[in-house]
Amino acid sequence: MEPQVAPLHAILELNTDLLLNCLDGLSEEDAFQQLEGGGNTLAFLAAHLTDTRHFLANRLGHPLANPLSRYLAQASSIADVVEWPTLAEQREWWRAVSRHVCDVVAGRTADQLRRPDAHRFPLGDSTELGLIAFLVQHDSYHIGQMGFLRRQLGKPAMSYTRAAG
Repeated sequence: MEPQVAPLHAILELNTDLLLNCLDGLSEEDAFQQLEGGGNTLAFLAAHLTDTRHFLANRLGHPLANPLSRYLAQASSIADVVEWPTLAEQREWWRAVSRHVCDVVAGRTADQLRRPDAHRFPLGDSTELGLIAFLVQHDSYHIGQMGFLRRQLGKPAMSYTRAAG
C-alpha cells in the first residue's frame, strides 16, 4: 500500500466498524425515527454513506452494483425516499461495499493517487488522493452525526470497539 494512502485506509476501516456500532442495538423504529426538529435519520445516514462508498468505488474505476440505487435513485432528500431496506440489509450492503472500497484504496498506485482533476470537492487537492481524503472526512462527519442521533434517541454512546477478524 502506498504510504500516503495508508492512514486514509485505516480510517476507512475504522469508520466501517463505527457505522455498524452506531446501528448496534437499534430497532427498525429507532433507525427510522426523525427527531422533533427534523433532519436525517440513522437509517438515512447509513444509506447515504453506503451510497457514497459506491460512488468512491466507481470514481476509482472499480464499480460495484449498488443495491441502494432502487431506493435512492429518485430522491434528493430524505422526504423523497418512499421505500427503505431493512437495517439487516443495510448492514450487509455496508460491509460489502466497505470491503470492496478498502481493497481498491489499498491497491492504488502512486501514479493513480496523483491523477489530476479526479473530483470537484471543496479541497485544494483535486487528485485521486484528495478525492479519497475528502470522502474519508465525509464518512467521519456523518458517523459523528449518527453518534449524536443515537444519544438523542436515548441509546448508549457509540462504541469505539472494533470488529473481530
